[in-house]
Amino acid sequence: MAGLLVRWITGVLFFAIGFLWAVFVVVTTVVTTLFGGKKGITSFFEKKDHSKLPDVAKAVDVQHDFVSTKSGMKFEYVHAGEADKPLMLCMHGFPECWYSWRYLIEKFRDRYHIVAFHSRGYGNSDKPKEINKYHMNYLVNDVAEIIEALGYPRATLVAHDWGGAIAWEVPKYFPHLVDKVIIMNAPNTTAARKGIGFSQFLKSWYICLYQMPYLPELLVQSKDFGLLGSAFNGKKMGIKNKSNKLTREEIDVYKHYIGNNISGPLNYYRAINPIYRGFGLKAKTRKVVHPVLLIWGDQDAALGKELAELAKGGATDITVAMIPGASHWVNQDEPEKVHEQMEKFLMQNQ
Repeated sequence: MAGLLVRWITGVLFFAIGFLWAVFVVVTTVVTTLFGGKKGITSFFEKKDHSKLPDVAKAVDVQHDFVSTKSGMKFEYVHAGEADKPLMLCMHGFPECWYSWRYLIEKFRDRYHIVAFHSRGYGNSDKPKEINKYHMNYLVNDVAEIIEALGYPRATLVAHDWGGAIAWEVPKYFPHLVDKVIIMNAPNTTAARKGIGFSQFLKSWYICLYQMPYLPELLVQSKDFGLLGSAFNGKKMGIKNKSNKLTREEIDVYKHYIGNNISGPLNYYRAINPIYRGFGLKAKTRKVVHPVLLIWGDQDAALGKELAELAKGGATDITVAMIPGASHWVNQDEPEKVHEQMEKFLMQNQ
């Protein structure tokens, strides 16, 4: 009974903080939009057709396919490399897609069968409507069932952002399906719990805002998904390496994959709220016992670099590699440096 009460109090607090942020954001957005006059209003509601996959994504040498799991979910994925090689399963974050792994695919396709799938709610993967269906239990189970459905005994997980949060949990629930774990700019629950100081709270304000219904969808879609451009290329959050900043056509790739349903990706944040429950999946271990490489761009504007150090408490065998000057999008910002750390880790843990 006490646990239930704590869950509901915490859940209400999530909504309350989200409401306060929503008031601030709405007032700010309305004022700035009206200040722009008719042009500002038109721009806010602008939405172009992104139903066609841009040519820049078509030019990447991958095969597109779908896999169905025993839970009845269907997932879209791309793959490269020979199927008889070990499986490297790549897991994207928010608001991303398989294209984020284009550099890695090219680098490691000669040694691995690389599969980069779209998580539930993204792209052309299935999109449950219920918020609780984005609880971590379901996300972790998806990964396990995808590995099994692809016909592999285990996989090396490579993950970023939300994909990284999931990859931290998979080895604890399904240790027999995991070989090694490579995570980029994503804390585990140990780090998130210990690192939620005032500074990190301010950096993570959007998590509470995303608890609100409808408003986050409107904001993300506004100005033809303008959030994507500012996220990937903006001065504060965006890619720091000028030579690797995304082109307009590349940003359109992301618009193509999230444009048909932004509620699914946003529900990942909503399902963090403890009022939403999973299906009772039980962990086999408290810590990750597999070799872990945690790569961290130290200029991440959303997740403080101190979280990387705190994450060590969630694994028994972990290497932390800090990438100086790199943003949250470290795998796209400094791919060569990321691959160098991966190569070293994979060699040491053959």
